[in-house]
Amino acid sequence: MVFRRSVPALLIVSLTCSVAGATMAVAPGAMAAYVATSSLAAFTLVAPTSEVPSGLLARAVIAAGAGCPVLQGSTEAGTDFTLPMNLRPKPALAGAAYAAVEVCERGIPAGASTAMVGSRVIPASLPSRIDRIALTGDSGCQVNSSVVQDCSNLSSWPLARISRNIAKNAPDVIINLGDYLYRESVCPPNDQNLCASSPPPPGNLPVSGSAASWIADALTPMQPAFDAAPILMVRGNHESCARGGIGFFLFFSPQRSTALQCAPSIVGGVVVVPSNDITPTWHVTWQVGTSDADSHSLTLEVVDSAYGQDGSVGAFAAAQRTSYVAAENHVAKSQPDEAWLLTHRPIFGMLPTQFFPNGGSVWSSADQAAASQGLLGRYGLILSSHLHVAQAVNIPGQPGQIVLGNGATQLYPTTGYPTPTYGPLSQPDGSALSPLATPYPAPTGTWTDVRFGYAIATPGKGSKSWSFEHQDDRGRIFAECAVARRAVNCQ
Repeated sequence: MVFRRSVPALLIVSLTCSVAGATMAVAPGAMAAYVATSSLAAFTLVAPTSEVPSGLLARAVIAAGAGCPVLQGSTEAGTDFTLPMNLRPKPALAGAAYAAVEVCERGIPAGASTAMVGSRVIPASLPSRIDRIALTGDSGCQVNSSVVQDCSNLSSWPLARISRNIAKNAPDVIINLGDYLYRESVCPPNDQNLCASSPPPPGNLPVSGSAASWIADALTPMQPAFDAAPILMVRGNHESCARGGIGFFLFFSPQRSTALQCAPSIVGGVVVVPSNDITPTWHVTWQVGTSDADSHSLTLEVVDSAYGQDGSVGAFAAAQRTSYVAAENHVAKSQPDEAWLLTHRPIFGMLPTQFFPNGGSVWSSADQAAASQGLLGRYGLILSSHLHVAQAVNIPGQPGQIVLGNGATQLYPTTGYPTPTYGPLSQPDGSALSPLATPYPAPTGTWTDVRFGYAIATPGKGSKSWSFEHQDDRGRIFAECAVARRAVNCQ
């Protein structure tokens, strides 16, 4: 069976998509569009092998009522396959907010060499040895009462440009570290020139996300990256149930059983959504290396850190700790050659000093730092986003931390990141931030750069060394971080 990659020039329908009785306003820069299958987006998710043996799950977002397309392709052995895709359930009370779309899915068979959803070619496999990983995070266009990006300007919100440049790097796999949905408010009256057509929050749910906002903020601008490689999606705090969680679990969660995790319910006559609904830790293991001689196993432990306090340690840290215990237990049992921890909120991440005009600890994600304490010894690296910068931190005795939160969301100030003289879970005077957690020592080094972009990670010769090449939104290299012996050095 021979396939031609479908040209992503799509038939624009209109500024307002009316399907199955539901009206869905879409921003001009991310308008709903259709290929021959009526699909709005199609992509391949990295998934746990407990979900699908190949570790890859095909997804398609379609107009409601269009009917699921088939997944077809061929295997390395030359066998063709045609498989029906299954409808992913939607929360019953999601109502008009998600009525205009449906989501279809099917596990990609092991050994597939090509795959198509309807007429769109999607990534069919991972190479037997991975040597090029693209990484990004915090990508949506920020629209709220305090910050409004120009969502139609590629310089102000360059997600589509970043997606295209990630694709040009021809990665084997992409990791997105979370926070996809930032259109959380009605466009303010004084900012109509920036976001007048941005989809507003739904009026029927106590959440900020809708199908229209997910199409505008993620599905359409990310399609070039979706076409390039399978993508591992981490849940961010913007995907909590009270924010974009319904859409995340409908579109991006790699587990087939989680579609209804943020399903609204009626309590006392009021529509509510779950809170502190932590998804169980999951993992994938890949062979990585520059050659067969350097090939070794890399396990990624994915911890859901959608909840928790950044500036204080509370009772939630004890509940979150079970996620890190599960990750530690798996790494201890499986004993891969190398292990990374993926968690949206960084364990060791610094905010700019301007955020604390009256003093205070610049260290972020206090609940996560406390919850994971004593459980990080088996990791060579921690990868996160959440903070709208590119950053690296080394804490004595701990794995290096890389933050990649510069994926298109409004950036933090460009200055104000001196290396602290005190460690995470500490006050600036060195005293404990909370009696519930022990302070870490001061960092041996930090690095922060504030510009839009992403990173391309390639393994070095020999086990457990990596180069993270930082590229800006136009694909220009602006820094490189060397990872070796559990430390990160950037220049």
